[in-house]
Amino acid sequence: MIRYQEGLKFEEMINQVIWGDCLEVMKAIPDKSIDMIITSPPYFGLRAYLPKNHPDKKKEIGLESSMEEHIKVLLEIFKEVKRVL
Repeated sequence: MIRYQEGLKFEEMINQVIWGDCLEVMKAIPDKSIDMIITSPPYFGLRAYLPKNHPDKKKEIGLESSMEEHIKVLLEIFKEVKRVL
């Protein structure tokens, strides 16, 4: 497992489990270069994983202010999923 950092080359990601924000990571991956993605998106408003003062709290999916905003975030993610597959 490797933690994603800006500037990480795609070649360094091959055959790795990558720990990072899904949008940031996928934006660093070339089009149609992934064979499989396994995901389990969080439900809206159901669970919070990070403590309130965590620096990545604003990136946490599922804590949006409305269902519409939650769906918008998921659509943005799955647009990138489609691009890299």
